[in-house]
Amino acid sequence: MTQSRLELIHAGIQKSQTATATAVRLKGHSDPAIRELAQALHHLAFGVQEIALALSDENRGDDLPIQER
Repeated sequence: MTQSRLELIHAGIQKSQTATATAVRLKGHSDPAIRELAQALHHLAFGVQEIALALSDENRGDDLPIQER
């Protein structure tokens, strides 16, 4: 069976949470390049979570200019 949009969004949130946790752990790495990548990954994964929550939260106003086809 195909997953609904909401199910896919929730799966994406869970994966982003895992990536965020990994990034937080690596932000204390001794290699400055790994710390910088971990910081970027943390921002990216957290941003994905925010977008997914905005799309899936039923209590938010729908002010997106997206038109159905």
